Amino acid sequence: MKKFRRITVIIITALIALAMLSSAAFIAAEADHDCSGEDCAVCCAISACVNIFKSLTAAFTALSACACAFFAAGAVLRIFGAPQSPSTPVTLKTKLLN
Repeated sequence: MKKFRRITVIIITALIALAMLSSAAFIAAEADHDCSGEDCAVCCAISACVNIFKSLTAAFTALSACACAFFAAGAVLRIFGAPQSPSTPVTLKTKLLN
């Protein structure tokens, strides 16, 4: 199950990177096109590519903020929280005589 999840994450990451790279390449290639007016198809496609960049930037920002909060909470719990291993008779090396 872990292997399937790892492969899925790699595929999704590659698809996101491909979308960003293809959008950037399209914007760079069509930056100096001859605009035909208000209903220009190339301008609409460039606008869609810019919207992809904006939405992915917002998603990455939110993801990084959540990751920082998660790791900060883990650090705080590690410092001020309960000990990692609970006390058991084995860890305390106590004999249980009935």
